[in-house]
Amino acid sequence: MGFRYRKSIRLGGGFRINISGSGVGYSWGVPGYRITKTANGKIRQTASIPGTGLSYSTEESIYKSARKSALKEEPYTDTEVIQSTDRADYKDSDFKALMKRINRVCFLNKASLIVGAIGLLAFIVLHTPQRLFLTILSFIVFLYAHYIAPVNLEYDFTDEQFDAYEEWYNAWRKLFACDAVFYVPETHTNSSAKKNGGAEKTVSEEKALGMPALPYFLRTNVPVFSAALNKKESIYIFPDKVFYLHNSKISAYDLSEVSFNVDSVNCVTDQEHLPADSKVVKETWLRVNADGSPDRRYKNNKKCLVCEYGRLRIRSDSGLNIYFLLSNSDNVDQFKAILPQ
Repeated sequence: MGFRYRKSIRLGGGFRINISGSGVGYSWGVPGYRITKTANGKIRQTASIPGTGLSYSTEESIYKSARKSALKEEPYTDTEVIQSTDRADYKDSDFKALMKRINRVCFLNKASLIVGAIGLLAFIVLHTPQRLFLTILSFIVFLYAHYIAPVNLEYDFTDEQFDAYEEWYNAWRKLFACDAVFYVPETHTNSSAKKNGGAEKTVSEEKALGMPALPYFLRTNVPVFSAALNKKESIYIFPDKVFYLHNSKISAYDLSEVSFNVDSVNCVTDQEHLPADSKVVKETWLRVNADGSPDRRYKNNKKCLVCEYGRLRIRSDSGLNIYFLLSNSDNVDQFKAILPQ
């Protein structure tokens, strides 16, 4: 047993201050409903039927209520979709002629596959030699499209020009010589940096698939840097052109109309997904306060790593839009120094 003290002060308008040994609380209500914030930090809501003695009450911690509100909040405030568009309009006559030759080779390849498949199927079903001849003819056209008809882009460099281009090519190779290269199709602006290790943005990333060979319809006499964004998209950097391949459709851009922006950026990851060659800047928490301390309201709040990545944006006004993240940022400055001004 012990002494208890409680005093209630009415302020009017349904407001009331409650003073007790636990502290000060307050409440507001009208006949049939009252909401109370108790001295120990709980929220109590009481609904009743006046004059009957019947009432219903719920009570929860103020911290639990705040956590529920946070969970209901949308994770992103904005999303940027990073996607190149297939180019169909070329103002330059040389580009028009080039794309016409490339499209002709692509047409021969596609037609040979379709006609050959139909002829082979007809031969199997109808057993007529004429259908087999159609398949053989289609195979010859296929070989022509792959080995004779491809567009040959030859470059006649002086020794000085070739040395400059070789430096450009090797800089691309070094920049992408990372443990992990990621293609980014989307970025999201986080509604709260506190929930994402302090990061303002979240990226959707796909691991790039290395350096693909040139497509069958192109030939050249110089080394060409290439990168496969995924199974359907690739980019090819020529001395004076950039080719973008998407779902077997090719788009071409003059190098002078393409911008290359490269810098370093801090990214948040965990130990399990940390690339071997990434530079760790500091440690943080997945749920973090403004001062960098962990948010104690969340259970299993794991520690995260802030690491430095290279970031490369390739863009043009005519539809090219590509975003790479590179796990090793050491070669960013060297690459930036040789970019065309």
